[in-house]
Amino acid sequence: MSNTTYNFRKFDRVNNAECSFSVSDSIEEALSIFISSIKNHDIHVDFEYRGLQMVYGFPTVFSQIILHILINVRETFDTNNISNRKLKIQISNDKDFIVVEFTDNAGGIDPALISKLSEPYFTTKEHGTGNGLYITKLYIEKMNGFFKVQNTEDGSRFILSVPKVLS
Repeated sequence: MSNTTYNFRKFDRVNNAECSFSVSDSIEEALSIFISSIKNHDIHVDFEYRGLQMVYGFPTVFSQIILHILINVRETFDTNNISNRKLKIQISNDKDFIVVEFTDNAGGIDPALISKLSEPYFTTKEHGTGNGLYITKLYIEKMNGFFKVQNTEDGSRFILSVPKVLS
């Protein structure tokens, strides 16, 4: 519990400065905060730390984006009453971008709603604000990246593409 409190305090520090940061470290940070919820909701996360894929942007905000995606996935598992809950987090590189994909088996999203998910104030939740994915999109674009949501065979995929730091 004290480790979780420490991680949350570290995570909660406001740091809006742009700088180079590791995508893997940001994911690990968000997962460390969310670990008790992952265990309590029996979500099996497959994430292999991939080293220092460096991007330029807002590290604290990026970790908050990851945390928001994790919360959305958890809520979708609960809403859709999914057993055998799986979330796969993959990091890949292309010429200019680090691409992070969050793929779940939570049943997917109504195809008619996917294009609306990142609009302000649009929500599919009874008590949602409709700003989480909208803010995600804004910050990823502010980092000169791209945000995309798509359905898979048995769930959905959230894709974050952020320009990599060239060495």
